Amino acid sequence: MHDGRRAAVWWAVLLAIIIAGDHLLALALHQVLVRSQFRYSRLYRGGNDADVVIIGDSRGVHSFYAPALEQMTGLRALNLSYNSLSPHVAEAVLMDYLDHNRAPRIVVIEATSTITSGAVASQLRTYAGFSPRMAALFARDHPFEARLSRVLWLYPLNSEFFLEALHYMRRSDQDWIFRDVMPDALRKETHPTPIHPLPEEVDALARIVRALRQRGIDVRIVVAPYAPVRATTNAAEFVRLIESRTGVRVWNYVGALQDLDGFADTVHLNERGSRALLAMMVRDGAFGMARPVARF
Repeated sequence: MHDGRRAAVWWAVLLAIIIAGDHLLALALHQVLVRSQFRYSRLYRGGNDADVVIIGDSRGVHSFYAPALEQMTGLRALNLSYNSLSPHVAEAVLMDYLDHNRAPRIVVIEATSTITSGAVASQLRTYAGFSPRMAALFARDHPFEARLSRVLWLYPLNSEFFLEALHYMRRSDQDWIFRDVMPDALRKETHPTPIHPLPEEVDALARIVRALRQRGIDVRIVVAPYAPVRATTNAAEFVRLIESRTGVRVWNYVGALQDLDGFADTVHLNERGSRALLAMMVRDGAFGMARPVARF
């Protein structure tokens, strides 16, 4: 055999071995991934039976402390929020949740997630093997990497989310919340800051609301508190916009918490602040449901 042809054959064999090894290891790691207690691993493993599902960006993470909500209401809660998770990503997450799990009675959506562009989609590629929706989101923003992922199955697992899944392998991530209080440096000056939603994210929020209501799921769109030192100058205008686009009431708590010790910074509650917000929402009937809670 000609030396060049022999070399080509050996390279082809080596490439086949590398790809086969990549695929076998990826399949094994997917089994590890789906056993984790990390929120998105739980989603794709299925079998969740939450009464209340919560979604939003980092403000959704730290405003709705699931263990406190369960204590106050007796409802089973699952927080699917994550940093930089915007409505167009939340749309895919929620539709996947409904595909794999029993439908919740209520979905709580933190409305100011409409100001983010959904950078977390690049991390959710970790679950693209379980979800055509996630694969499509990743391919939209990262076409070259998406094509590479179809050949090298390990590539999507090289991510922050895979490490999170390992971290939460034996314990729940639902106690993730800030516990520190706002530092003194942030308490001294008022920072007037308007809310600027992205039109495409408002569109996605409206689609989510329609899809959930068509399935008989109650929706609570909530504006969680901002710290008093961060004056949201157009909050009322923002609420009117969201209500007009979605057709549902916005539960506006933007200025409801004046205690700075309830905040970790100017935009995020800590555990103390979250408990205060949830108590207000319980008082206001936000977790009352059109249908009774069924226990199985």
